[in-house]
Amino acid sequence: MPYEEKYHFSSKDIRYINEDPVLKPFYKYKPEIQSFAKVIQDKKKEFTSEKRHLLKSVFIKQYAAMPEDDLAKMQVERLGNENTFTVTTAHQPCLMTGPLYVIYKVISTINLAKELNEKYPDFHFVPLFVSGGEDHDLEETNHFHLFGKKIEWKTDQTGPVGRMHTEGILEVLETIEQMSGNSAFSTDINAMLSEAYESASDYGAFFRNILAKLFHGTGLLILNMDEKELKKEAIPIFKDDLINHTSQKLVNQTQEALEQIDYSQQAYAREINLFYFHENKRLRIERDGDEFLIVDTDLKFSEAEILTLLENHPERFSPNVVIRPLYQETLLPNLAYVGGGGEIAYWLERKKQFEHFNINFPVLLRRNSVFWLDHICTKNLNQLGFDPIDIFEDLDQLINSFVHQEAEDEISLIEEKQQLETIFNQIAEKANKLEASILKTIKAEEAKHQKSIDHLEHKLLKAKKQQLEVSLNKIKKVHNKIFPSSKAQERYDNFIMYYLRLGPGFIEVLMKHLDPFSKEILLFQEED
Repeated sequence: MPYEEKYHFSSKDIRYINEDPVLKPFYKYKPEIQSFAKVIQDKKKEFTSEKRHLLKSVFIKQYAAMPEDDLAKMQVERLGNENTFTVTTAHQPCLMTGPLYVIYKVISTINLAKELNEKYPDFHFVPLFVSGGEDHDLEETNHFHLFGKKIEWKTDQTGPVGRMHTEGILEVLETIEQMSGNSAFSTDINAMLSEAYESASDYGAFFRNILAKLFHGTGLLILNMDEKELKKEAIPIFKDDLINHTSQKLVNQTQEALEQIDYSQQAYAREINLFYFHENKRLRIERDGDEFLIVDTDLKFSEAEILTLLENHPERFSPNVVIRPLYQETLLPNLAYVGGGGEIAYWLERKKQFEHFNINFPVLLRRNSVFWLDHICTKNLNQLGFDPIDIFEDLDQLINSFVHQEAEDEISLIEEKQQLETIFNQIAEKANKLEASILKTIKAEEAKHQKSIDHLEHKLLKAKKQQLEVSLNKIKKVHNKIFPSSKAQERYDNFIMYYLRLGPGFIEVLMKHLDPFSKEILLFQEED
């Protein structure tokens, strides 16, 4: 299906997908496979063998604690080769991977790497997932929806989500096991989640373990960038943000230019876009004259002191959304970022920033969007005589159209309205011969009677809806499956609901069909 706002996509999202010409100054490469010949050469010029060695060593350390995957280890080895590049997506650790679109992002990225390996056989492309566990937005990551029910991880912990311990996760796993009942793949999914939990050192590791198990053997690598060795490489970027505030200036300039073409601000660029870790809290850094203050503490540093801290303890500093893309791209031999509409909108604010720091700006590819109709939805649609695409219309409009289609002759009073109009026209003709001033009264009476017929027509429509209640409930249920809680399905449902019914086949069919170069929404329909 084409991307349209009626499917709950923003106009900004659609403008990028459709390559609105006014957006071209805000990205470097056209989002198509032919662009990668140039991207490869540009990235090759800036990415050093020293960075490859560092990245490889960090992966080796992290994968010692990850689920066994021979292909993943082979991919790590290949990163040492100057002809190996990554294509990347990213997300913060969400409970049980969060909404479906996280899974779609990963598969879009895996399939991008596969297409590039076929198109450019002299090079090797690795799909990479960056786990952004330094954020402290627990409310965004501590829940998911299963069969329409919100399941929440309850914890009093504060600070970076990825570093939190897993106390309380076991209760969530028990809830999933109870809700999965005798589903076809309940044993498999519960075993997988339990193994991911048992081998996790913290919440971030639990999230990464689930992804690693779901995408075992696909070549996907998963990176935790909350590492001292990696942050040491980003010290020049962090230092500039503390002292010169370049990113704020450049991002604000770009945001002003984007606002001229009706692209509203995505991320608020502060003077300092770094946080400081203190007592397991992630706290903002603010400058006050010659001093640097750690918000909500008594800590304050001189310029010399905070720069010394940065040199000796870079792991205590954490980039926000304005600096994070720079941090990511300076450390990776990366060619493309795969993200949703909101992510791409904030990447469009970054091009000048990248140019200033001499970091190549990646290709921005819109991840695939997917809707999924299960076999019950399919059965209901067949019984109602709907095509699958019909169900995406506004619910009230859909119901009214269905009722009118089912009972046009029973509830329509068009003929009666026409007859009434004829009668009043005849009265008006007679009145005009006698006294023209009466015409105004006649018109008012006609309007009153037409309004009465409209009211009666509404009553007939209401009565017919009651008669068709079973069918209308089916329409509502199917529509709610597509837009649960008035959200696009991919932003609400979790993969577990689908995996319980379809098992690995759910991932396999997505892997077969998702294509990040496609400019269409995918609708999957299970057979009745």
